[in-house]
Amino acid sequence: VVARARSRAPPRAVIAPRAPPASTAALPRGRVRLSLGTPTRSMMTSTPNHRRSNATAIRASADPPAGSDTTYAPWRDPTRLGLLALWLGLGSVAAFVAPKGTADFDAGLVTTLVSAPFSGAVNPIFEALFNSLGVVPAVYAALLLPGAKDQPRIPTVPPLAASFALGFFALGPYLIAREPRTEPTARSSLGWATRTIFESKIFAGANAAFAAFLIAYGAANFTSDAATGFVAMWREQSALACVSSCDLAVLSIAMYGAVAEDMRRRGCHDGVKAAAFCAVPVLGPCVYLLTRPSLPE
Repeated sequence: VVARARSRAPPRAVIAPRAPPASTAALPRGRVRLSLGTPTRSMMTSTPNHRRSNATAIRASADPPAGSDTTYAPWRDPTRLGLLALWLGLGSVAAFVAPKGTADFDAGLVTTLVSAPFSGAVNPIFEALFNSLGVVPAVYAALLLPGAKDQPRIPTVPPLAASFALGFFALGPYLIAREPRTEPTARSSLGWATRTIFESKIFAGANAAFAAFLIAYGAANFTSDAATGFVAMWREQSALACVSSCDLAVLSIAMYGAVAEDMRRRGCHDGVKAAAFCAVPVLGPCVYLLTRPSLPE
C-alpha cells in the first residue's frame, strides 16, 4: 500500500540551477570563483609551489657552482708554480752548486764592498751585480705595497724588508702565496710610506739613476781579466758571488708578474710593454716606476 501511494504521489518540482556569471562561465570544471577578490582554487593550490620554485631558483643563482672556490689558490696558478720552481732551484744552487768553504773570503769581500765602494778593489762586474741587489728590492716594494692590504697568508712588509739581505730567499714565498690585487686603488687609502715615498717620482728617479750608474760602471770596467776573475769567483772562490748572481737572475725573471699586476691596478696593462721593461734587468723596472701613471686620489 505504501509503495502504491508513493507511486501515485505527484512529482517534486525541480529547481533549475542558476546560470553562472559570465566571468566564471568559461572557467574549467573544478575552478570555481568564490567571490570577488578571493583567489581561485587553482591559485590557492599552485601559489605555494610556485613560491618554493622561485626561492629555489634564487638560491641556486646566488650560490657558487658545485666544486668552485672563490678564494684564490696559488697552487692552481701555473705562474705561482713557476715561482716555486725558481725558489727551489735557487736553494739547490746554494746547497749543491756554490763553492764550499768560502766563508772567510766572502766576509772580506763584503767588508771591502762596504768600506771602499767602487774603488776597484773588488771585481767590477761583481760589485755592480752586488749593488743591484739593493735596487731590485726597492723596486719590488714600490710595485707590491699598493696591493699589500689584507693579504691573507703572509704580510707584505717583513719579506720585503728581509729581501734587502736575503733576496729571493725571503721574497719568494711571499710572491708565491700572495693574492693578486688588480682592482683600482685610491692613493688616499695607502699607508704614509707607500703614498709618500714609494709612489714618488723622486724615489723612482733615484733608483733609475743608480741603476744606470751601476750598468755604466760595470760596462766601463769590463775587460777580459774582469770577466775571467768573475768566472773564477763564481766557480771556485766565492759562494756569495755564485748565489748573488743567480739571485739577481731569479728576481729579474719574477719581476714580470709584479709589473703586470701593477699595470692592471693602474688601468694601463700591456703584456708586451711589461715584458720590455723586465727584459732590461734592474734598469727596466726602474724606468717603469718613473713612467707609470699615478694612482687616483
